[in-house]
Amino acid sequence: MRDLRDMWEIGGLVQDQNQDRVADQVNIWFDLNDELHPEGLIDFCARLGFETTSLSFDFLQENNRYSNRLSFVKDEEETYVEWNLNHLLIYYQNEEAVSILLRFLAGKWHRNFVGDVPVKRIKLNDSEIWIEVEDGNITVSPVESQNTTISEKIYKVDSLTKVWNEIGFMHNEKASPINNHHVLFLTEDTLEHHSWIEIYYGASRIGMESTALSFPITGKNSTNALTFQFQSREAENASIQLDGNVIQFTGASKSLTNAISYFFRERHWTFGGHFGSWEQKFKKLDNKDEVLFQVTWEDEGEKQELFDKVEEWNRYIEDKKDLDINIFISEPNVIRDDIKKTIESKFPMANVLVRSAFKPGYFWLTEEVLPNLLKLKQQIGSVVINCLKEERADGLELPIRWIQEIYPVDEVMAKELQIDSCFVDFNLCESLDATYEVIAKDLDGNQLYENQIVIPVSKVPYVEEGKYSYPTTAHLSICEGKKQIVQHTFQTDRERFYTFYAESILSELWAKTDRTSANGGFTRPLFDRIEINVEMSEEELKLPVGEERISSLEALHEDLYFNTLDYFLVKGEQTVGNGYTSPGGIYPFISVREGIKPKADITAYKWIDRTKESILTEQLLFNHEQRTPIEVKYRFGKGQKLMNESINSHVQVEKLPDDLPRPTKAQFHTWIADYSYRNKPIFVYEIVANTEETYYSAIKLSASKPTILIETGHHANEVSSMPAVAELIDEIIEKHPYITENMNLVIIPRANPDGTELHKQMILDNPEWKHHAARYNAVGLEYSDVRYQDTIFGEGNVVPKIMNRWAPDIVIDNHGIPSHEWTQPFAGYHIPPRFHMSYWIPNAMIYGISRMLNQKTYPEHSVVLNKITHGIQQKVKASKLQDMNNYWMERYKKYGNQFMPELFPIELTEELIFYKWETKTDSTSTSAISRFPEWVSADLISEAADETVYGDALDSCKEAQKLFNLGAIEWIRSDIQEVYKNYDLEGIRIERSRPLKVPVTSRILS
Repeated sequence: MRDLRDMWEIGGLVQDQNQDRVADQVNIWFDLNDELHPEGLIDFCARLGFETTSLSFDFLQENNRYSNRLSFVKDEEETYVEWNLNHLLIYYQNEEAVSILLRFLAGKWHRNFVGDVPVKRIKLNDSEIWIEVEDGNITVSPVESQNTTISEKIYKVDSLTKVWNEIGFMHNEKASPINNHHVLFLTEDTLEHHSWIEIYYGASRIGMESTALSFPITGKNSTNALTFQFQSREAENASIQLDGNVIQFTGASKSLTNAISYFFRERHWTFGGHFGSWEQKFKKLDNKDEVLFQVTWEDEGEKQELFDKVEEWNRYIEDKKDLDINIFISEPNVIRDDIKKTIESKFPMANVLVRSAFKPGYFWLTEEVLPNLLKLKQQIGSVVINCLKEERADGLELPIRWIQEIYPVDEVMAKELQIDSCFVDFNLCESLDATYEVIAKDLDGNQLYENQIVIPVSKVPYVEEGKYSYPTTAHLSICEGKKQIVQHTFQTDRERFYTFYAESILSELWAKTDRTSANGGFTRPLFDRIEINVEMSEEELKLPVGEERISSLEALHEDLYFNTLDYFLVKGEQTVGNGYTSPGGIYPFISVREGIKPKADITAYKWIDRTKESILTEQLLFNHEQRTPIEVKYRFGKGQKLMNESINSHVQVEKLPDDLPRPTKAQFHTWIADYSYRNKPIFVYEIVANTEETYYSAIKLSASKPTILIETGHHANEVSSMPAVAELIDEIIEKHPYITENMNLVIIPRANPDGTELHKQMILDNPEWKHHAARYNAVGLEYSDVRYQDTIFGEGNVVPKIMNRWAPDIVIDNHGIPSHEWTQPFAGYHIPPRFHMSYWIPNAMIYGISRMLNQKTYPEHSVVLNKITHGIQQKVKASKLQDMNNYWMERYKKYGNQFMPELFPIELTEELIFYKWETKTDSTSTSAISRFPEWVSADLISEAADETVYGDALDSCKEAQKLFNLGAIEWIRSDIQEVYKNYDLEGIRIERSRPLKVPVTSRILS
């Protein structure tokens, strides 16, 4: 005889088929005849489902997948259960008696019920349960009286599709690791056999989806319980009707069986099933456009003004012979050469210099100084560039702006001069007669060369009154010897357009937006988007230093985007006392067209307010022929108008987009968490230890072992995380199966599909720009700001749904930083003035950020965070990324940190930059650890230098993201996490202790 104490243990009636120490399969099939339908078997099936994390509806029939068999044997004398080898035998006097026994086994029985002595028989003896152990002793337990109970949980069910949805079974609105249920099944003897079978299966699925379940679920009345009532009626069709907290299944024979089967078997449409599919069409928004205004802009351009000015001055200089004509103009080198030739043809005796008006210091050093140094016969030992300290009181430029404007000249010059870049250095000078002074020395320190230059600037108002930028600008000066004859400063093409945009377009956009909504500009935009199509002839140069490039129009792109945001931030502060953070989508589409006159087309689109209409399904109608419902009744919209609709049995399943990165070797489950604002499905991948079962419970899996959530593609121009995580999953399955043995992985493979689509459009013309305008969603919203608000912006609903479905332990948001210099000449050259940390150049190939709770209040979280940061550091240190990190940190120090450490901070964990943001707990926060400190152990952000990269650079960033994620999670061991099962009068509960337990030593993956 087998020990009945093992009934609900792994190896008993449930099994662990993938050896991860978690039950994931029932391990028994039921030998049921058509005449026996004990109500208590509903309880038994619910307990069977409760004890596993996954199951299939195939155990109520003979099935060689399962080791054990359950048989019911009629016995006139006794009702008892015993376990003979792999045969669980239940002898019964009548259905009422066997139901009492089954309810006891389901709701009360567990391994420690009678202590350490093996149990050979459990018997119903009148109103008592007798438990016979091997030594012959008998423990007596009274049978619970069948009276009325009251559920502590109040069920407010307003739609059938909220019973089973993409989250699971009847989850609370507030995310929690606990899915507690008190359900009641009311049946009739007149139900046919197949209906009973579907009810039994349904109970098992409810049990599987629950982490706490009250027993019994049959044989008594219960106030407030979620009640499933099954009634056989003579009618052609069957129905499922919602009535408060009661779900009524009514109908005849086959139709009723179809209804019960559909309700308990069918997957939700978000998982590719049919359930709730009639609501799918309402999940997408009507995205009709309405133009707010359109403007066209053209200008003759800076080049024409230059030639006009030269022609105007011709009478002053045509007879002069010793002329120096110095020109600064914002054109590519080939155009500047043409200008030089044109001027020289007009003044053949003049010395003509045509310099770039964008990063002029850099071009002066590389186009004039460097060639002169290369002509010297002596070996250059060092180059010092003295840079004027920027000190304009009303300017936005940093004191180091002139150092910034020559970046990355040290590496370019060092490579050509065949010296280390550390020997090309610069000083910040408070007093200097020029903007730059360069001094070159030989190996012995003897001066070989000296030169200097004065850079012209203009004064451009910033979007905030009283603040200005002083960008380098176009300039013409003509000297005879040392005497200046004439000079003229004029706007570059970029400045011409930017000035027009700032003075005319922004004011018109402000005037024509509707700002009457209380949430407008915050959780909803003021305008849908503004498309800015610009064509200009400007410098576009790829540099021989990493991903660096010089692009004046990329700088314009950044200025248009961020300065528009700042304009509305300032306007909000001035008008409503709070800066508008989400004015609308800002789409600068800028094309480099060599030699053309500048022009632009601007179209602004109106924001059309939309709402998420509620759809409340009240009734489903079935016939005897069709497995799926034939008709649905639901209430729609604010007026809750009752609608009748015929239902198609076919479901249009959303397929994974062809360009969506996905694992190619690992098995993974997918579902649609929501739709983006532009109606693109947002998929979620779930990777769990493989089973062969039809259904699995996310919340039960999380109750059994840790769960990790990784979000990728949050900001769509940060491109590495999306392909990286797909590769990571395959690598884990192939090389590190230990990971899925110890945890569940939940992946958002593309969190911002509208941003991705915008990024695709923007890289058509400019494939290597950063394209910050594509970082947010379609209407320029940082959608994480509207999480937990059931917003129309589906991007903001995805993480809250996952938090509810899985209750993950660690949340990782994979992000990125610029891969090359970020410049904004019309905002002080540096990044947006309101940023408190510099992202002007990368500070690392990969670094981390964590939200850190108070260490005294949450010491266990601190232990987890220390383990994570150490794990990531170890992974990075053992890779080529460490050298890349060292390189970038030295660059960051050289160009910024040594001068302005607060704006260019370096916070190290061992050798890895890891910023720890002090975070307070807040139940309304959008941060996972702040909102759910009781059960979220860590909340992390990775930052790789990946904003629009390709090839080797992309590969390095992908590797960085993968190592970050691995280092954050590989130490986790499920066997040391404490999982508790509690048995009391309220039922059974399974719960895992939070936060995560940290092993003394951990397995490190290679």
